[in-house]
Amino acid sequence: MELGLKQHRMIHSKPSRYSLIRGAKGTGKTTAAIYRSLYLKNNYCLYDDDKVLILTSNEEDTNSIKNTYIAAQEETRFEYLSIFSNEKIKPQVLTLESIMYKYYLKYEDRYKLKKEIIIENDKKKIMKDCILKVKENYPRLRILQIDYTQFFIDEVKWIKSCNYLEADLYLQVNRTGRKCEKGQGPQRINKNSTSRKAIYELMIMYNEKLNLKNFVDDEDVNIYALKMLESVSMGKYTHIIIDKSDNLTKVQLEFINTLYKQKSYSTMTFLIDIDGEYNANSWMIKGKKVNIRPLGEKVKSYIFRNNYESQEKPMETNENIIVNNLNVDDLENFQYCDIRHGRAYDFMRDYSRISDIIVNDEKGDYEYINEELVELPVYSDIAAGEPIQINSEIEGNFYIPKYWLKGIKNPFILKVKGDSMIGANIDDGDYVVIRQEQAANNKDIVAVDIGGNATLKRLSIGRDRILLMPENEKYKPIVIDSEDTYIIGIAIGIIKHKN
Repeated sequence: MELGLKQHRMIHSKPSRYSLIRGAKGTGKTTAAIYRSLYLKNNYCLYDDDKVLILTSNEEDTNSIKNTYIAAQEETRFEYLSIFSNEKIKPQVLTLESIMYKYYLKYEDRYKLKKEIIIENDKKKIMKDCILKVKENYPRLRILQIDYTQFFIDEVKWIKSCNYLEADLYLQVNRTGRKCEKGQGPQRINKNSTSRKAIYELMIMYNEKLNLKNFVDDEDVNIYALKMLESVSMGKYTHIIIDKSDNLTKVQLEFINTLYKQKSYSTMTFLIDIDGEYNANSWMIKGKKVNIRPLGEKVKSYIFRNNYESQEKPMETNENIIVNNLNVDDLENFQYCDIRHGRAYDFMRDYSRISDIIVNDEKGDYEYINEELVELPVYSDIAAGEPIQINSEIEGNFYIPKYWLKGIKNPFILKVKGDSMIGANIDDGDYVVIRQEQAANNKDIVAVDIGGNATLKRLSIGRDRILLMPENEKYKPIVIDSEDTYIIGIAIGIIKHKN
């Protein structure tokens, strides 16, 4: 496949604790992640105990990734070499299920257990018995019906997948995403309701019966694996890449976090198919949105959009893997100057998709997802010279990170025409971010409408008069002596085109 600009940027980016790569199937996420694992192995495995792990969802993907890795390793054997390269370190490619089951077996061995994984028919039989028993404690509770057996099995699976084994956790948690066909279960289970209390008791009784019959379910296997891993310090990984992570449960995510060895250069990378079918117990997907809150930190995010026909199965031969030269002409370069806080940010956007925003800071490049951006209307033009007729038509839109404008209501952008404000770092062609206001303080840079004409100047409020002051000696101050004058807004930022 061809590796594009975004793949290259991700592969060679500086380490970030959490990274998220999103895209439809066939957009090159897995192949780029394999190259990333090679880059990390050669540049950010500094000690003999540093290890790289690639987690997959099935054995077929494991074999495909191993084949692609061999080809990629041959191709990049000189490109990725550094003084930190260590041939002894080889990434492990394992299914998440296999590594969790390995720790479950260790748990069994430690506590001298010999359990059998329950099959669906036995699960239904036990659950029906539990429903009848709990019904004795809640005779008026309508939801305790045998017809709802599958609903209760699924709900218990969700509780255990989330590790909500304490009553208070389940009773108070927001329970969204459950939808039942009519006659198969309730449509809603309110917080702290009698229904929730009954379901929690149902789970406790279900677990007790499993234990008496020497059974475990899949959720128990994962919980015991997590407990075992939490009790040991060996076998941790400096870099972890998780393929098809959209269906991770909370317990699985906690397990992966526990596998992670925290160092200043450690990384964890999640690959998510945005067009896949999601597990109802997924902790990474809420509704149709990616849920990054469980990661607990700022996440470096990448979105891959270009589709590659052969990406469904990663390539097995070196001849099939082609790396394009980087084409920097695909991106426009800008700088955002934050007037309020005296800071500046370099960022880029895609010519063909202006909502693709990549900000460069001391931690490296960070691509913002749509939920992290604000769309500002752009009006053209406003004079940074003599007043000109204001154009109220929207010229276009500009996307920038929301946190640059935290607390700002009704912002918009004016495109500058003229050079009267060059002393304030506002040049001809710049985009000025305006906070819509009808009042301003002395020395603020303001956009002002003077009888239908607009200009951008610094406000000077004197004892006997008000002036609009240019920041260029070529221009004279404008005296405000007309009632037909009002403030449009205050300048809070400047966007400068750098290409």
